[in-house]
Amino acid sequence: MNKAVIRTLFAVLLLIGLGRQAAYAQHATSVAGMVVDSITGEPLPFVTLVFEGSTIGGVTDMDGNFQLKNDRGLTRLKISYVGYDPKTVTLTAGHATTDLRIRLAPSTIQLSEIVIRPKRERYTRKNNPAVELMKRVVARKDSNRITQLDDYSTECYEKMTLSLDKFDTRLEKSKVLKRFKFLKNYLDTSEFDGRPILTLSLREKISDIYYRRDPRSEKVVVRATRQQGIDQSLDEYGTLTANLDEIFQGVDIFDNNITFLLNRFVSPLSSTLANTFYHYYIMDTVDVGGEPCTDLAFVPVNAQSYGFTGRLYVTTDGTYSVKKVLLNVPRHINLNFVRELRVEQQFRRRTDGLWELDTDNTYVLFQLFDGGQQMYAHQLRSYSDYRTNIASADSIFALSGRVQTPLSRYLAQPDSFWANRRHTPLRERESGIESLLNQLKEVTAFKVLLKTAEILISGYIPINDVHEKNKLDFGPMNTVFSANNIEGFRIRAGAMTTANLHPHLFLGGYGAFGLNDRRWKYSATATWAFNEKEYHEKESPVNNLSLQHEYDLYTPGQDFLFTSKDNVFVAWKVGHPNRNMNYLRKTRLQYEREWRNGFSVKTWAQVMNNEAAGTLRYIVRNSADDFTRLQDYNTTEWGIQLRFAPGERAYNSRLGKSSVFNLSKDAPVFRLSHQVGFRGILGGDYRYNRTEAGVSKRIWLSSFGHIDASLRGGIVWDKVPFPLLITPNTNQSVTIQPEAFHLMNPMEFMADRYFSFDARYHLKGWILNRIPLINLLGLREVASVSGVWGSLSDRNNPDKTDGLMLFPDGSHAFGTSPYMEFSVGLENIFRVLEVSYYRRLTYLNHSEIQRHGFRIALHFDF
Repeated sequence: MNKAVIRTLFAVLLLIGLGRQAAYAQHATSVAGMVVDSITGEPLPFVTLVFEGSTIGGVTDMDGNFQLKNDRGLTRLKISYVGYDPKTVTLTAGHATTDLRIRLAPSTIQLSEIVIRPKRERYTRKNNPAVELMKRVVARKDSNRITQLDDYSTECYEKMTLSLDKFDTRLEKSKVLKRFKFLKNYLDTSEFDGRPILTLSLREKISDIYYRRDPRSEKVVVRATRQQGIDQSLDEYGTLTANLDEIFQGVDIFDNNITFLLNRFVSPLSSTLANTFYHYYIMDTVDVGGEPCTDLAFVPVNAQSYGFTGRLYVTTDGTYSVKKVLLNVPRHINLNFVRELRVEQQFRRRTDGLWELDTDNTYVLFQLFDGGQQMYAHQLRSYSDYRTNIASADSIFALSGRVQTPLSRYLAQPDSFWANRRHTPLRERESGIESLLNQLKEVTAFKVLLKTAEILISGYIPINDVHEKNKLDFGPMNTVFSANNIEGFRIRAGAMTTANLHPHLFLGGYGAFGLNDRRWKYSATATWAFNEKEYHEKESPVNNLSLQHEYDLYTPGQDFLFTSKDNVFVAWKVGHPNRNMNYLRKTRLQYEREWRNGFSVKTWAQVMNNEAAGTLRYIVRNSADDFTRLQDYNTTEWGIQLRFAPGERAYNSRLGKSSVFNLSKDAPVFRLSHQVGFRGILGGDYRYNRTEAGVSKRIWLSSFGHIDASLRGGIVWDKVPFPLLITPNTNQSVTIQPEAFHLMNPMEFMADRYFSFDARYHLKGWILNRIPLINLLGLREVASVSGVWGSLSDRNNPDKTDGLMLFPDGSHAFGTSPYMEFSVGLENIFRVLEVSYYRRLTYLNHSEIQRHGFRIALHFDF
């Protein structure tokens, strides 16, 4: 298989990892082209094109381009646009018309006794009938919905397909792909634009949704799931499914802000921003499913802001109800990987006059890079069997967590179940995905590529290619090689058992060796999961008891929250070389439990031996001229941590919910912990109590981006040596790490009480989108500010109290001002790279510090 094929398939697998009927009609009537002003030749955006006698049609994009297709023999295409004379074009049946240029003539037209003038006349909100209509729609939006009832339930059928778009051209141009003649047998027709597609993934789900107004609650009970396609083997932990659910959240058009594709879009029905963010135009009066409706078009004032273009179809019966919604994104929006998008929602009127959601279709064309293979995603949600007065659902509302998902083995259903319960039947080619996958797996190069993708996504190498039979995974692979100033080059190898060996008992560990210090390090962990697991012990909800013994090298004051210290990508250090490290020997017994409402508790008992390494010294000041040097010290500790994250989604990564690949970041997280040290028990040298609390939250500012903010504070209540004091978390790697100080040295500050804050603002191009030429680059601004203030009581200051260890060289107590640093930078460089410039603001007189520097990060974000 040549490089072009490899690149195509790899692009498919990479896109899936991030997020992730009849054969192609040979005699369809298709047309593509541009609609322009007949006088100026200027392209016209958002022009409506419909085949007469049908609902098949679309709108032009920001550049006036369109592409339509039908296989029903329709040949008359009607074109209409506010401020222009309508026009009808006759096409040749069964013929593909390309580069059609349609010229519309400007005119002054009268609509409902309101004069609408040509498009380029200045838009005004005063005395604008479209604006007045929208105000009435927004005012009545809540009273018209089924959510006005005390409660209701409904069944939701969801189907998602991922396909290669325009794949017939690849078959025609690639000499290698021509050898795969069987692919032609699986070509289908896109419901989005009628182009040929090759469907590679199919996901189905049936859920029951329960709603209660007071107290407000919504529960989703998943009843059955089904998955077929090449991504099935890439989703061993369910993390891909969780991320796809996060990317393709259902659009609630009635919310002020719509969460979609990991961004916040201003809703055209926003109660706060609608009439300032959008321009509205009354287009026509049309019949939609037997309901006379006003066709209301809308476009954002700034085409590069996070808003939609589209249509609202509002009933004309005086209730101002929304019957149908069409959403698109402006062509020049600063949105990664998305070439085209359309959301279509249909609502139906109930006998009580309220409106319920009937169907929700989302169509997206993705492209990782210009000129690369496009991916087509289609998600269908269909709702049926609405019921009210569901008193029997009280037990459902009493459950913890919004979504109830049993183990996948309990969700599997036979084909007969799906044949009876699907709201709409599968298309012919969708039913053949399993056959396609079996044929692809017979190709050696495809099998190698698929296995490589599995390793890159999971980070582990299984000893058995069959997922259901694999009992041991080697990894994680990103920790095999690393380096530091004590060990030099470090080699590590690890492995973990899976639930295929035992569904409750899990064994794991690693061995590592440093070429400079010539010491072996190791870790061994045995975990008993009280909940039966499908593959690994971190699957939600966690209810685990574990015993760990380890011996390894650590850097005090450097704790990576979202990755391992041995990650090869954090081995590249900047700033003053740090050699203040310690060898840690630890035995730890831990119990951890999660509940579906977002609450979790972790408690542990551990004994530790800390041996100084490098330039670190444990020197006790007995008196003004009497010092004792210790090689190590021991602690015996019990601790507990409470964590509450209401609304947090389950995520089954082996790293848990803190995994960097977890795309669900919106839930607030509250933490409270306390540690107690015991002197004289199991060799413990010190008695201590330490309490810490923190909160973190992503704060969305509608279409103006979001702020990732965190606050933390803590106190040490007793007299302790400096290793047991509080030292702020630092990061000396060239990569950007959350909740860490990038220009502070490890152990530069010591405190027995502290308060810290961190705020990182992602502006999403809010400023750069408005600068001509610069806005063509798609860059986005990012800025941050971090600070910490602490104090050191006399009882823990070795200069004032005997019996304490002297601070290491370069360590200080805080002064009267906080330590602060800020950064400004650009993200979305080449769509994936962030480069930020960091600047230290305070304590510039400290020696061997880095006052400023650049840091980088990789972000795959829409």
